[in-house]
Amino acid sequence: MERKSLMEAVSGAAERLGYVFHTGPDALLGARVTALPAVWLSVPVLKKASGRRERRDTYAVRVCFMTTGVSGGDAAEQVRRVLEADAAALYGMLRECGRVRTVRGLKVTPAEKPLTPLGETAVVAEFEAEMFYFD
Repeated sequence: MERKSLMEAVSGAAERLGYVFHTGPDALLGARVTALPAVWLSVPVLKKASGRRERRDTYAVRVCFMTTGVSGGDAAEQVRRVLEADAAALYGMLRECGRVRTVRGLKVTPAEKPLTPLGETAVVAEFEAEMFYFD
């Protein structure tokens, strides 16, 4: 399975965008994220595996983009737009990765409340990534 390759691809893209990368179970997000801006990759979920020698594994991916908090109004909306643009950029960067065959279904939603004690502004990006490789 290609979970590790996918995680490395997301990590590299996040770091190129200027974010500190973190990953793990969502229950640990608040404790592990100590500096902003940061990206949190939830553990990718294998949704579908097909093929014997030519493998295609499809993962559900959830990535949280976080930056210093801004309280309400136009300023918060402007920050969310930047985070959404970065989510779209990361999504595009994954398409250029060798083992990533396709990414599809990008959905970006603002977080309703801070995800960490830092009081950040955040958006959550969700999509599917299909990994292609030979056994």
